[in-house]
Amino acid sequence: MNKPYWGLWALLLVALAFFVVLSFWGDSINIGGFELKTASFAEQTSEYIFGKDRSLDKSKKADEDSSSWRAPMDTTTKNILFIGDSMLEGLAPRLASYCDKNGHTLVEVIWYSSSTLCWSETARLTELINKYHPDYIFVCLGANELYVPDIKTARKPYLKKILAEIGDIPYVWIGPPNWDEDTGINDMLAENLDKGCFYLSANDQFERKRDGAHPTQKSAQQWMDRVVKWIGKSGAHPIRLEEPGEGTSRASRIVIYQPPK
Repeated sequence: MNKPYWGLWALLLVALAFFVVLSFWGDSINIGGFELKTASFAEQTSEYIFGKDRSLDKSKKADEDSSSWRAPMDTTTKNILFIGDSMLEGLAPRLASYCDKNGHTLVEVIWYSSSTLCWSETARLTELINKYHPDYIFVCLGANELYVPDIKTARKPYLKKILAEIGDIPYVWIGPPNWDEDTGINDMLAENLDKGCFYLSANDQFERKRDGAHPTQKSAQQWMDRVVKWIGKSGAHPIRLEEPGEGTSRASRIVIYQPPK
């Protein structure tokens, strides 16, 4: 490279280094009596990401005051109910290991090929709540609704009914692990679920089984680990979920429903 260019490159590198340092300095910096406003990289990357286009929603920055909607850490033992579709095959065993580690009781309910429509058109959720008396609920639904047309209109009433059945019980809804672009299921969930109660899975990376949809067992365990970390950091109802180490366990009770006809 010609020597004249070395000076230019050096100048560019110095300028780049200056702006990188500046971005982590804070809201502003005073130089010679002039105040320079900054925008940190941390602020840009801490914004919640959701929606069909996976874009940043600047109205939901993670650094906003959460005292109005986020409960303090609950360290008491819980009766946990985990309902959903076949994705529970990979998620629930890992959650069971967390429950064993932290003294919680887990009831796992798999309804194969189920959706928000299926659950809302039966009284199963209400029956399960009355039978097992959960004080915390996990839900994983949406994988069977990736391609539903006009989903915001078609499925919103079903989602609202499920939420009405959950009532005041703290919950976490785990979104589907998209293997393709959806028609709006994640948007609908993000818009209607309570703040801090929806974990968006669509942006996560997964290793898939042969069907191309379900995460492998190992990938599903890592998925559950990410959900647990999110609950502790950003969930509306954080509970004690200390990491149990590698491996899975078995729920205290497992209920299986066959696919709807």
